[in-house]
Amino acid sequence: MECKRISLKKISSPTILKKSPFSGNFKIPSFMGLSQTLICRTFAVSKKFSTESFHHIKLQIMKKFFIALPFSLFICCLIPFKNANGQFLKKIKNEVKSRAENNIIRKAGNATDRTIDNTVSGAANDKKQKEETTAVNDEKQKTDENLSKNTIVTKVANYKNYDFVPGDKIIFEPDLSTEPDAEMPARFIIKKGNSEIQTFEGEKVLHLQKDGQTTVAPLMSSENYLPEQFTLEFDMMYENDEGAYFRYASDFNVNFRQRGDENYGGYPLYRFKIDGTSYAVLGDRNTSRVSFPDELAKSIIGNTWHHIAIYVRKNIGKAYVDGYRVVATNTLPVGAVKVDIKADRYGIKIKNVRLAAGGDDKYNKIVTDGKFITHGILFDVNKSSIKPESMGTLNEIAKLMKDHGDLKFEIDGHTDSDGNDDANMKLSQSRADAVKDQLVKMGIDENRLTAKGFGETKPLDKNDNAEGKANNRRVEFVKI
Repeated sequence: MECKRISLKKISSPTILKKSPFSGNFKIPSFMGLSQTLICRTFAVSKKFSTESFHHIKLQIMKKFFIALPFSLFICCLIPFKNANGQFLKKIKNEVKSRAENNIIRKAGNATDRTIDNTVSGAANDKKQKEETTAVNDEKQKTDENLSKNTIVTKVANYKNYDFVPGDKIIFEPDLSTEPDAEMPARFIIKKGNSEIQTFEGEKVLHLQKDGQTTVAPLMSSENYLPEQFTLEFDMMYENDEGAYFRYASDFNVNFRQRGDENYGGYPLYRFKIDGTSYAVLGDRNTSRVSFPDELAKSIIGNTWHHIAIYVRKNIGKAYVDGYRVVATNTLPVGAVKVDIKADRYGIKIKNVRLAAGGDDKYNKIVTDGKFITHGILFDVNKSSIKPESMGTLNEIAKLMKDHGDLKFEIDGHTDSDGNDDANMKLSQSRADAVKDQLVKMGIDENRLTAKGFGETKPLDKNDNAEGKANNRRVEFVKI
């Protein structure tokens, strides 16, 4: 079989195509920079090929040629610059690399400088800020101390005419400090509704739920525990949003019940009730309410603590809110043997509950025993600062000493057994000194008073329960 050259003279210039040295192949000229064989192959042409087949082959060769031509021209133009461009690109690559490295080094150096500068500057600023903060804190502490002192002085001044004196022997004074939150109280019976222990502002309180007429009563060994003469004290806080409706719809009750009364939804023998924020009732269901002083009525708002104190001796009763005696009566029904506290529309918190018996005449005690004991002078926990509600007892003692100018007293401070012995000794001494200082401020000659602390060395009662410890925390006035 013979390989023949196909004539393309009618469609192309002879300079474009040339015969390959290899039989039957057509080549693009070598100056175009292409590889040897691009377009066409050798076809074995038989003598039997028809004219149509031959024309078909010519068309296929032409099609491949014109497809490859533009690409061939582009390559031919690029080749002369190949080496120069390669060297140029290499230089660019090296320059970029060099500049990138230098930039990284420069940035690292700048970052290091900034870090060092910031460290030095930061240390200086920290020192300055620490000094400023210390100065501010010192000033704030001084301000807080002054505010605290001023607050105590203001509260004591508000209790200037306070005449409530608590009983001599503690009957019920629960210690809530060890009780877990969200649990029912261990020392109260829930007679109605829901109540639980909560921590509020760092103190344990008893929460009485709103809208359920929640009622709680002291858990005692006997149902009949109220003597003919007793005192009841506690701190109370309304839980509300201080809306206008509160002033007209809020109330809570301290109910005094007779033997066998288990109807905690009905009327008790008598009650003390704060009605709204402006009225009080002390008596049976037919007793009329009395108005609060304007200053007190304005202060009865939600989310503030108020001190409640009630004195009963047979048919005589007096009730106090903060430094005010709000109601007094001599028509109380006789025969109450137990007490409960009831919330109503709004929830309340209570703390520092104390029920005490007695309250004998102090001068008679001096004549018969040469001393009298008081549990009515109260102090902040582990401090010697006197609580404002102590002014009732202090006023009574100051009046006693002014009425009997020959009386001189040694003021003895006593603690319970909790805590360190030495610390209790120092605490009792500082408390005795505080009582002496307060009486001197109230007009008693300091030469008529001395002060001595005994710590826990002279207990009156056992130290194994809350009431025993409360009886041991006391101030005694010994005649000298």
